[in-house]
Amino acid sequence: MCLIAEIIHTCSHEKVAQAAVASMGHDFAGKVGATAGAYGLSIGAFTARAVREFERRVGESEKQALRALMDRADQPILIGLQHILQPVIEFDDLTPDVPAPMRPANTRRPGQKSSSSKGSRNTPKTVDSSTN
Repeated sequence: MCLIAEIIHTCSHEKVAQAAVASMGHDFAGKVGATAGAYGLSIGAFTARAVREFERRVGESEKQALRALMDRADQPILIGLQHILQPVIEFDDLTPDVPAPMRPANTRRPGQKSSSSKGSRNTPKTVDSSTN
């Protein structure tokens, strides 16, 4: 099986994806966790979604470049996964007011303006624990 196909096959599962990200080190896992949290997802769910989106959206030239990078790596699966996630977490860090590529069109980051809100802010909802 191709290494990219192996990443997609294994890391499309939340628990495997979470373990893989955790094995990449605290700093990287923290960045993935912060981005995942902004979407209301666990690290595993976010990573699995990013991997599946990668499979759907990239062309052969991007996959070929990733294969070349992985061929030279000591841990090709982890390097491949890191390079799949890196643009998603960097894009989110650099442009917080623009929807990320993997975000469904009808969702926004907390506090992000809606195209129909005309300047109003989306504020987090509070939960009254006395009614639960």
